[in-house]
Amino acid sequence: MTALPISNPAPAHRETLYSYLSRVAGVWRTDVAGLASDMGAGFKPLLDNEEAAFKAVADWTDLSPEIMDELLSWTGTRAGNVRMQFRGELYVSRALRNPIMRGCPVCLREDADGATGSAHSAMVMRGDWQLREAALCVRHRHPLVPLWQAAAPRDRFDIGARLREIEAEILSGAFERPLRDPSAYDLWLDRRLEDGTDDTWLKEHPVFVVTTLCRLLGQAMLKVSSPGEEYASGRAHAAGFDIVVDGAVEIRAALDRIATDATGALDEPGRAFGPLYTKLNRDYLDEPGFDPFRSILRGCILDNWPIAAGEVVLGEVVPQRRLHSLRTASLEAGIGVRALEPFLIEAGALREGDPRPDSRRLFDAQAQAGLLAEIPTLVGPIAMRNAMGATRMELEALAEAGVLKPRTRVRKVKNPWRLSDGVALVAELSDGAIAVEDEDKDWETLLLAYRRSGVALDDLIRNIRNERLTVGKRARVPGFHGIVVPKSEVDVLAAPRQVTRDEALEEVPGSMAAADFGRSVGLRDGGVFQAMIEAGHVSAYQIINPRTSRPQHRMSPEDMAAFHRRFVTLTTLAAETGQHRNTLKGAFAARRITPFSPEGRDFGAVYLRVDVVGLLR
Repeated sequence: MTALPISNPAPAHRETLYSYLSRVAGVWRTDVAGLASDMGAGFKPLLDNEEAAFKAVADWTDLSPEIMDELLSWTGTRAGNVRMQFRGELYVSRALRNPIMRGCPVCLREDADGATGSAHSAMVMRGDWQLREAALCVRHRHPLVPLWQAAAPRDRFDIGARLREIEAEILSGAFERPLRDPSAYDLWLDRRLEDGTDDTWLKEHPVFVVTTLCRLLGQAMLKVSSPGEEYASGRAHAAGFDIVVDGAVEIRAALDRIATDATGALDEPGRAFGPLYTKLNRDYLDEPGFDPFRSILRGCILDNWPIAAGEVVLGEVVPQRRLHSLRTASLEAGIGVRALEPFLIEAGALREGDPRPDSRRLFDAQAQAGLLAEIPTLVGPIAMRNAMGATRMELEALAEAGVLKPRTRVRKVKNPWRLSDGVALVAELSDGAIAVEDEDKDWETLLLAYRRSGVALDDLIRNIRNERLTVGKRARVPGFHGIVVPKSEVDVLAAPRQVTRDEALEEVPGSMAAADFGRSVGLRDGGVFQAMIEAGHVSAYQIINPRTSRPQHRMSPEDMAAFHRRFVTLTTLAAETGQHRNTLKGAFAARRITPFSPEGRDFGAVYLRVDVVGLLR
């Protein structure tokens, strides 16, 4: 005759309902399905979480409501189609239900020690082992290892039957692995599941959200290629938790570091952040618990990738573009990458020599919006001259004098000019101009006036604007080339000025004798250079030479700079261009460039800079 037990065993700490049923069945020496039927519950209704089945178990085993609630809290009960209630919080079902059942083999072996009946009937499956994001038994420092796998819940949760199949391996230690110290993540999760204790800012966030985020962030930081392995080792969880526990600022800093490392041409957010991006963008997009962290990731993406307005990032439409890459700016502006790059480098938006691909060379889209809108409208010198009605020499002279300024001075840019600048200048100078016959020899173009008189082109235009110089317009000559000024008024402006200043008692610091300066620029005939000073074409000042007691012309640094701005010589031009003097002479002859000789006066081999500006370029 078989002796029957006097009472049922009490549920163990953290035990699941299905583990407890199996232990009770073991005590009564029956299987779990038969026991559930005898209780009036039925095994399938229990697996389906029917309230009546739970009540039948509680009544049959004489469990108090408090003990039954604790048992079910570690088991996990359905709370909708894809949700489960576990330890007082909601989880998605797949976070707790997995065909692979894991556990701590050391716990199971200890359970069997001292068992009066079969060893497997004393073994307890703990509820925290079900959690996908748990990786370690904190008590024994042993990793949670796979024990069995069953797709059908009826087979998976027949705990006694499955433990009986692996009892010998558990008792022999075949499942045991090297121990490891619990990480801060392991300890936090164990306390949080035990009684809700949490002294970090994470206490306001669900366990499911925090544990999932820790793993995903850790995988992104560690560049994990085999996520399954990271589940087992807990390395990704630990790495992610060490960042997450310090708050939003540290989370953002970690994301920015990942973004900074994404320097490849194909390193878009999905590639850079891996599962962290895809999960928050797809699987958990409708999970409000992830919203705060999704917002941090979204901010990082918008600050590190050229996302266009109207694109959807992590569930939200981007209202305004923050960044452009060289590639996206090229596409948006409709000009080639290599044509656009010099403008952005000159504007300080891009760094010259940046080795990153065009798609990862970023700049502030709003700060450069005006430039990007303007670049497609810029034109080359031929179009500029045609719009202005100017000759090549006139456009070059206006640019050299600073009257017209190209949008960029990068030499390899073929279209540096704003048409509006040239057209506006012509309109301004033509306003109020008097009609002049084409054959009238008393008038001359601005460029001829400059070259004949030596009065700087910008000075001529300044005098027109100040109404100190009359402006005329030839009837049959359109544009800038038809704008003329009277020679007589130009001659007044060009009259020799007293540029030899009053005698000074002391030399100006950095000055030098005018004759010495003339020789330094290749004008060795001191009399000729002295004549340029006396004619008012070169500025200087006088002192009394202490050795000879006679007046001497000297030039200050400002005087010398003024000479170089207006004139060039073969000596100075060779130094500027690196070309040999003979090469320059040949170029002068080819372009019919003649020395500076106002009113036929010979001042030697000195040239107006405006006449040679083409050679300088």
